[in-house]
Amino acid sequence: MKLTKYLAGFAAFAFASTSHANVTVSITGATAFRAATLSAIKAQYLLGNTNEGGASFKFAHSDATTLTNANTAIFIGSFPGVSGTTTIVCNFTGSVEGVAALMPEVPSNVQAPPTYYQPSLLASTTATPTGAELANQGATGVAALGTTSDIAFSDVGKDSTPYGKYSAFEDRAGVIVFCMVTNNGSTITNVTSQQFRAVLGKGPQPLSLFTGLSADDASFVVGMGRNDGSGTRTTYLAESGFGFVNPVQQYVLNTYTAGTPNVMNKLQLVPALGVSTLTPAGNGANCSTAANKSLVWGQTVDGNGGYNSGSSISTAMGMTGASVSVYGASGSLSFTGNVSLVSWLGTGDSMTTRNNGGKIIGYNGVTLTEIAANPNPTDRLTQLGTNDKLKISRGQYTAWGYERIMRNRNISSGDKLTVYTNVLGEIPNQIGTAGMLITDMVVGRDVDGGVVSP
Repeated sequence: MKLTKYLAGFAAFAFASTSHANVTVSITGATAFRAATLSAIKAQYLLGNTNEGGASFKFAHSDATTLTNANTAIFIGSFPGVSGTTTIVCNFTGSVEGVAALMPEVPSNVQAPPTYYQPSLLASTTATPTGAELANQGATGVAALGTTSDIAFSDVGKDSTPYGKYSAFEDRAGVIVFCMVTNNGSTITNVTSQQFRAVLGKGPQPLSLFTGLSADDASFVVGMGRNDGSGTRTTYLAESGFGFVNPVQQYVLNTYTAGTPNVMNKLQLVPALGVSTLTPAGNGANCSTAANKSLVWGQTVDGNGGYNSGSSISTAMGMTGASVSVYGASGSLSFTGNVSLVSWLGTGDSMTTRNNGGKIIGYNGVTLTEIAANPNPTDRLTQLGTNDKLKISRGQYTAWGYERIMRNRNISSGDKLTVYTNVLGEIPNQIGTAGMLITDMVVGRDVDGGVVSP
């Protein structure tokens, strides 16, 4: 009898302890989908407060003003369906890197695990029912939580990464839409897949290739893009027919002159290790950083790197390109002349590009005209326009892919699965300019960059 009472009491204690346990969930992956992801997480915390009788939460992020622009964030508070305190940490490093972060088989010397904010960052912040916000934290106190992460968003399937042979749970969260962009002052209005492949594979091309004007023979178009840890890059290489494993010729901004608008001074082919040999690095240089090197396919060669975030490309796209000095990876001058930039960004970063003075342009003769001329340019979560959606959903515009949400294969039950399921369920309410719902689509595709058809 005593043993029975003891066991019953122990079971009750164990249940109470488990039901009120605290949990930490780490989320990484696609930078192009971070606005939708962060909005979905915040919305769930707000719902959790309602469900938990007015409980409170707090959050911090890396952006100076806006949560949805942040690459790094932390939330602490009540989450629906989870008792106790739920901490969600986010660091959006790129889709391919996110997939790697879920896989225990990927050694840290091949792909370092993401680093996340620690709860101590919010230790002195008092939670509120609407969420107490601590902005502009940069990289304060980030650290790796372990060798693997819990959840990753990816613009591409894991078979489009080097980690396709490893297992993880995967769902489609939506359709991620991309735009072709060019810089302030550029006369380019459209880029075809052929033209894009020429710039990526052969380096700077004459502007006349894009305009058909002999007067543009002496001006050049330069490709700018992401490193190969990015799902955006994997998507544009697959969609354009270039091939996502093939090395590219991409450039990064080295120096500029501040003004209205800012003016590019120097561009450089991305050095193999991402570190510039030009001295000095210059005002606002983004070239001298190892984060720009080629990361995942074992092709650490000149030109094959790129930016680790779309926001850096958005900044460069706001600049004019008259009399730009263009350098090779070793620092030797290739030419000086008028330069137009072309790149491919998620719709959120494309809107930022437009706000900075750059332009959203057509791809293969089709332009998302409503997002290109959005009357509310500061709102990154404004829905895509009706006509733009029709172009995408019925197959006229093909610069898109499926956004995947993946979870570590060890998460098959419990609180972490609840967080995964709730965030996935909230995404349709928060997808905004990131893309479209799966249910909106009349057409589909079987693989990244594959044929689009009903």
